[in-house]
Amino acid sequence: MRKHVLIAEDDAALLTTLGFILGDQGYEVSCAVNGTEARNMIRDARDNGGGGIDLLVTDLRMPEMSGLELIEWLRRDDENLPVIVITGHGDKDTVVRLLRLGCDEFLDKPFRPEDVRLKVSEVLRKRGARRSADKDLRIRNQELASKVAGYEHSFKGLRREVASAVTACRDLTAPDAADSGVGFAYRHKALRDLGGDFLDICRTARGCDVLVADVAGHDMSASYHTVLIKAFFEENCRRGNDGEAFFRILNHSLLESGRNERMVTACFLRIDLRRLSAEIVSAGHPRVIKLRRDVPVPYPVYANGSVLGLMEDVVFDTKHFAVAPGDRVFLYTDGVTGAVRVDGPTGERATLGEDGLEELLAATRRLPLDRQVDVVWEEVLRHCRRKQTDDMLFVGIEIPGAAGTDAAASGEEGGEA
Repeated sequence: MRKHVLIAEDDAALLTTLGFILGDQGYEVSCAVNGTEARNMIRDARDNGGGGIDLLVTDLRMPEMSGLELIEWLRRDDENLPVIVITGHGDKDTVVRLLRLGCDEFLDKPFRPEDVRLKVSEVLRKRGARRSADKDLRIRNQELASKVAGYEHSFKGLRREVASAVTACRDLTAPDAADSGVGFAYRHKALRDLGGDFLDICRTARGCDVLVADVAGHDMSASYHTVLIKAFFEENCRRGNDGEAFFRILNHSLLESGRNERMVTACFLRIDLRRLSAEIVSAGHPRVIKLRRDVPVPYPVYANGSVLGLMEDVVFDTKHFAVAPGDRVFLYTDGVTGAVRVDGPTGERATLGEDGLEELLAATRRLPLDRQVDVVWEEVLRHCRRKQTDDMLFVGIEIPGAAGTDAAASGEEGGEA
């Protein structure tokens, strides 16, 4: 089919010349003497169900409706029609405005017939190629949309399975302190659905073992390592190995799965209720805080040790300390002491730190264990304005046997916050 070119020009001689040049090239040519007539012809060609106009060649200065007004109307009504503007009176600002309106080419007066033929041919060629490319793109997009729909269907099913796995992981790793023999309370808040903080407690023949671990990351791999730690801790409770032996075995297993290399810090606490003694082994974990029943100042217990999951040659220290009925021992992950408050006007950062946590414990020492853990936890969250930057876990354990203290009563387990 012949391409249909509309020429809008109020100079009759120039209009005739342009019509002759383009008609001689085989184009179907329509002529308009002003912008209003050209606009009506574009509408009629489109509404009559024909092929419409393929190209508009327009002057700028015309009566009734200028070329600039015609182009502005055209871009609001049909942004795809290519336009060649006849210039000779326009200044720089006008040219910039025309470029922003999407004009395809310019014919500067005076021009030669070769200029007209070349520019019209080039604009139609480029626009035809663009339409072909757009058609191919639409086809590819339709095919892609169909494929995406299939992938999204699979993704939705997988997402449901992941959500179910997240719930199952939480249920699987939740500590059960019903028969631990000590007072026990904890609060936990994960940064993401898949968090790396882990807590468990198990009853032993002489007391109980407690493990707190912090797995780096908040992804599926972190959850895998958390489940691994859970399984190994339960097996260790059956075998009765001490904290150092347990950490060496766990470290070896973490290194075996090297493609999922993951740093783990942990603290192993063993309480002997018969001898009223306790021991801790730390794998690069924050210090333990002991709070004696009859002393108002908290007592930090330090133990050095290698982080797990990074190197084969690891070393650990075991720290022993005495406990008495009514004494409390607190364990936590660095998300608690690392809780930070940022002052809006100054941008200054205030981190809670271990000293801040000890102050909170000293101020709440006379509260029942579960209430103390709850109040301290709320103060930590208030400090960071509930905008945590890491998983947070806080655990309190009370040695039973003091007057007014009963392990079964004070062993009420705290849930997730």
